[in-house]
Amino acid sequence: MTLWATSIVAAAMILASLGLLLGLRNAMWHDLDDTAARRVSDVSSLVAHGQLRALIPSNGGDADIVQVLDASGHVLAGSESEIQPGSRSAFPHPLPLSLTGGRAVTLHNLRIGDGGDFRVRAQPVHIDGRPATIVVAVSLAQAERTLSSLVTALAVGIPALTALVAWTISLTTGRTLRPVETLRRQATHISATDLHRRLDLPASRDEVHALAVTLNDMLARLDSASAAQGRFVADAAHELRSPLTAIRAQLEVLAEYPDPERDPLVAAALLEDTERLHGLVEDLLALARSEDPARQSQRAVVDLDEVVLAEVRRQRGLTSTGIDARRVSAGRVRGDAGALRRAVRNLLDNALRHAAHQVRVVLTERDGTVELTVSDDGAGIPPADRTRVFERFTRLDEARSREAGGSGLGLAIVGKIVASHGGSVHADQEPSPDAGGLGGACLVIRLPSVGIEPL
Repeated sequence: MTLWATSIVAAAMILASLGLLLGLRNAMWHDLDDTAARRVSDVSSLVAHGQLRALIPSNGGDADIVQVLDASGHVLAGSESEIQPGSRSAFPHPLPLSLTGGRAVTLHNLRIGDGGDFRVRAQPVHIDGRPATIVVAVSLAQAERTLSSLVTALAVGIPALTALVAWTISLTTGRTLRPVETLRRQATHISATDLHRRLDLPASRDEVHALAVTLNDMLARLDSASAAQGRFVADAAHELRSPLTAIRAQLEVLAEYPDPERDPLVAAALLEDTERLHGLVEDLLALARSEDPARQSQRAVVDLDEVVLAEVRRQRGLTSTGIDARRVSAGRVRGDAGALRRAVRNLLDNALRHAAHQVRVVLTERDGTVELTVSDDGAGIPPADRTRVFERFTRLDEARSREAGGSGLGLAIVGKIVASHGGSVHADQEPSPDAGGLGGACLVIRLPSVGIEPL
């Protein structure tokens, strides 16, 4: 990081130095061109008033050289006393077209004055009716010495300044990133077995402190998830152990004491425990599938009312409890049809397990939301347990639920499926029969609606 930052700083300083050199050069050239233009104007005024002499008077400076040339390139007048009128000029003849066009140009290695490079400006005039040219040259020697000194200073200063900046960046970066290195070192020692550990918070209230707080929050969430996963495995093992122990005990008795009269009863009990074990395995598989993100890509538009009515017809063939589905209206959602069918089935199973005489199913769609309500006329759910019922292996009536074959996973599966579909589920108390309700539990699912697609 230090090398990268130093390279950027060095490149920026080099570009800035080049810009400084070019800007200074252009400014100096502009000043010299203005000097030449003023000198041309002065000599042109002398020509216009007939005051031009063989020796053009100086303007107080010695950096410019003035010559008035005839059409053949001979000197008619000049600012240098050693140049005799009629002699050949040191300026090139004919003059460059860019120079005769009124623009200032740079001419190199002229043998005038002290020689060297000059900024030259020219202007055509007429003297006694004959064409002539006023030529003014301003020496670049002083400007070139200034630029050369600046280049030397920059050539020495930029590496030194770059080294200083690199040292400063290294010192500052090391001091700034030291807390990050501490966090990194502590994080490498945290494994899945000690997620209870936390990173030390830096004393400074800056971005590194905020990062440490965020990482500690993440560790807390991972710790909570790991603990929940551990409880789930323990609960699942316990739930699986019970029917397996019963099956094993009955098989051992059957093998040790065969009895033709009792064998059919033992077989029926084994079948019941096996079905309970199968249902528990199916619930565990459904719960795992509901938490699989890959299944979300397989979703399509589902007519939830058709799913609900199909499950109602199925349950009516299995129970004598009345199911009122008259208030099921159209509702379309996007999701996994199989998972949504499992959620509806679990809600109906739960309601039928606790209902005294009747279950009511209501499906409505309004304001972009599809709402499914399943209520019963049972004992209801105490307010303190209305959130807990959606946790894994939760049974409000432990003995009765085991007797009925419940695994305690049904509503947990509903919660996971609904959450994976971007919806919500909660438990309410159904209004009493006097208020038009059934008086028992009321479970409500809300899912985003996709509306009715045009044909």
